[in-house]
Amino acid sequence: MTYGSNYYSIILKGCSRREKLIQRLENILLRGRLAIRMALENMPSVIIYKGKVDNIVPVLQAFKAEYATVTVIADGVPAALPITKKYRDFASLDSDLQQLLIGTPDNLWLGEAIYRIVPASFLDEEGALVITSHALYFIDKPAGDDICRWLIIPYSQLTDTPDLKISDGTELTINHLDTAGYQQDSFILPAELLHPVKAAIYQAKSASKYLTKLRSTCENCGQVSEEYAENILTQQNCTNCGGLRNWTILS
Repeated sequence: MTYGSNYYSIILKGCSRREKLIQRLENILLRGRLAIRMALENMPSVIIYKGKVDNIVPVLQAFKAEYATVTVIADGVPAALPITKKYRDFASLDSDLQQLLIGTPDNLWLGEAIYRIVPASFLDEEGALVITSHALYFIDKPAGDDICRWLIIPYSQLTDTPDLKISDGTELTINHLDTAGYQQDSFILPAELLHPVKAAIYQAKSASKYLTKLRSTCENCGQVSEEYAENILTQQNCTNCGGLRNWTILS
């Protein structure tokens, strides 16, 4: 059975266009510029806690317009778990990968399930490719740095399904859109993991957990409809009678 909630929380994982996002959020959220700026400077962070579902469409549109990476959670925010507990096969990972991933903030995984973690390299940096229910993460820690960093490619920004390309090495090529336009990023993986990783990405993306599903019920005629928030252009009235619609988020 699927339950609905009249409230939602949003965790912001990343955004390169912070100033533009601040401007957009100032016009939507009942929070001052300083509070919004502090939330963005401390990513990954909870930027909305138990907001009303009626407001979720313009908020998600603002994040989408600035290519921000977020997860949406019904009701409040659960306790953040370290990746050692989020990923059931963590103990089977290479010790170097374990040490790298232990340094990731717990908030980075809020609202997401982790499907698979494999060693990978990107732009000559060694790290880990993490396949979650919402995005692809590349985690690494450049030599001399104490803090790990992450690249996030949300499934909502993929321009097509992942393409496998084998040349002198073994490459997983991902086509996606970001603030700079069309991008094609290639990750080098061990040959034996290439096809399992591709299957994990297909599985995660097809589950559509990265999309926020809303249910509306008309106060007047009782018509019920379900839509993905990302596809709703405006908060329109009931298409059957024009009455007001009450929204809930489906978990």
